Amino acid sequence: MKKGFLCNSPTKESKDEVKTEAVGGESNPTGAVPKVKMEKQTESVAKMKLDVSKKRRRTRSHGTSLSPSPGRGFFVPGFSKEGEKSMTLTELMDASKGLTNMALAHEIAVDKDFSLQKIQPANEVEKQVKEIMQRAFWDLLEDQLKADPPQYSQAISLLTEIKGMLYSILVSPQHDKLKEKIEGILDIEVIQQQIDNECLEFEKYAGYILGIMGMLCAPVRDERLAQLKEMTDVVPLFRGIMDLLEQMKLDMANFTIQQVRPVIVSQSVEYEQKKFREFLDSQDDGLASTREWLVRHAPSKEETEDPKYRKLLGQRVLNESFSEILEWDEYYPLPETLVMDQKRIFQLRDKVERVSVSTAVILLSFSNLNSLIIPMDSQKVKETIKKHIDILLLDFYEDSDLLQILPNVAVQVIKDVNDYLEEKKKEKLSDSMMEDLTNQITSLEDPNQRIRDLLQKRIVDFCKQVISGNMKNIQVPPGLTICKNDLGDIAGHFVRLVNYNKNVFGEFYNEIIENHCIFKVEA
Repeated sequence: MKKGFLCNSPTKESKDEVKTEAVGGESNPTGAVPKVKMEKQTESVAKMKLDVSKKRRRTRSHGTSLSPSPGRGFFVPGFSKEGEKSMTLTELMDASKGLTNMALAHEIAVDKDFSLQKIQPANEVEKQVKEIMQRAFWDLLEDQLKADPPQYSQAISLLTEIKGMLYSILVSPQHDKLKEKIEGILDIEVIQQQIDNECLEFEKYAGYILGIMGMLCAPVRDERLAQLKEMTDVVPLFRGIMDLLEQMKLDMANFTIQQVRPVIVSQSVEYEQKKFREFLDSQDDGLASTREWLVRHAPSKEETEDPKYRKLLGQRVLNESFSEILEWDEYYPLPETLVMDQKRIFQLRDKVERVSVSTAVILLSFSNLNSLIIPMDSQKVKETIKKHIDILLLDFYEDSDLLQILPNVAVQVIKDVNDYLEEKKKEKLSDSMMEDLTNQITSLEDPNQRIRDLLQKRIVDFCKQVISGNMKNIQVPPGLTICKNDLGDIAGHFVRLVNYNKNVFGEFYNEIIENHCIFKVEA
């Protein structure tokens, strides 16, 4: 649900008007630029805030990768060389290696259910090419085995690959004896001698390989292994062996990740800080977007001058900045410190939107239908409607999608209510009431619709309270009781994301907030 175009576009100050002057000559160890004059920049941000009084309509992002790796969608901010915002291939690859490793460690540490998945073809053409290449390999193997005399060049290639795959599964030191056994059975020189002497019994190697696989595979693969042992056709048998070995490699990789995850979690914060510093060292200003993000929430001049507010301002700026990601507007680049969580952030934002629309539909509907529904049945009817419309809203990614979705939502609400009335032997909804209900529900396409906007603000404010630590007597906001499970899920994911991010990047945030949000250099 990307925000990309304004209902009323903001007016931005020209770059010349917000140029800053460095006070110090040395670069700051945190990667932030030195203290600067921020008077004009703060005024510019304030003007923009006033201009953007309405929410942007969300539009899809085209060509945006969720990968945090440079060269595959990673935004490399602040890099300039002789006026060009680009990097040499060597510089790009060096930065990419560190950030890719950091991204993997980050995913393992943050996502307790993290697991590697088999890479699937990116599109139908790639899928067809892969299938054709694989079919050509197995067809050639079959033709060679059926030739008179048989040819074994493909067979040698296949056994060599199987041997390598078996070795890749043996990661434990206790597997040394098994490695010796594999080397003895799949000794390529011995196999070549058997071919030269025309005494190779290729099909028997399948039995040897399946025996070794039986010692290594997870119990979940036993059924497939038993099926392969029953097969007699050589080529399909070896094809099945290759497929099962691919699955076993993935099983072993995920098992290893789960084994080392506690170690990764315990060291991930320090590791990410180190890798991020390496990234900053390769940039002229690697925190440009992060600074812009935090400065948008800078306190007013009156607040910074009042001693009683000053101690609380830093935490407030940070909490308000994090709350912004729940309604992230893709008109702005994502902060460098949040790039690795881009997918999670967009999923959270989209869920906030869907929950606010879903809840608004229910509140609007029941403002018209309350008199028709028995109070003791009200909660059950609401839950039925919510279950159905939540399914319809799964296709909601941008506001224009609601033009097609909301009329169907209105039809579903009317059907659910009429089914209830019929069950209670009451008259169905009149045509005029159905028309009014449909018009009200379809009006929710506008992100500034009063009820939708109010509910979304309450969800965001609730999450802000949670990350602020104000958990005492915290209650579900009015109107959100029907979606309290969704609210808890959003808040839970949000808190985990924010807390981990603060642990890693807190030093950078504190420096930026102190020098660019609160501290002002006099002219």
